[in-house]
Amino acid sequence: MTFGRPALIAAAAWLAAALAAAASAEAADCGALESLRWLLGDWKADGGKTSFHDSWRELDPQTFSGTGIERANPDGTVKGTEDLRLVAMGGEAFYVSKVSHNALPVAFRLTSCADGLFVFENPAHDFPRRLEYRRGDDARPPARHGGGRRRWRPERSLRS
Repeated sequence: MTFGRPALIAAAAWLAAALAAAASAEAADCGALESLRWLLGDWKADGGKTSFHDSWRELDPQTFSGTGIERANPDGTVKGTEDLRLVAMGGEAFYVSKVSHNALPVAFRLTSCADGLFVFENPAHDFPRRLEYRRGDDARPPARHGGGRRRWRPERSLRS
């Protein structure tokens, strides 16, 4: 069976439309917080010299609110805190962090969400410029780390 030029053009147009629809559907998923719902709750990670605790709750379908606490091991002294938000607006999702050493909150745009990896980036920020959340299962909860001059990747994460 051979295909003439009109049939090939029609097939190519159909394939292009299908790929555009799939890309649009994936982009829509990245713009909503539904794909990040698994983060809701309390998460703890031991990074060796420090431990981290993130706690997330849903304020509404477009806003998740969180707090992060970094503690020194083994005495538990608080080394830092951050107020966190995940916000969906304008068809995009943002991770917004307010830490004491920054006068204003810093926003990171969700640039990728595929295969359980969620990447938030802000190339204009000094550190970190990139935050990654990798979805785990019950045995391997999410890993979080930032790019830039240094990276934090927990040795162990436990959902409480």
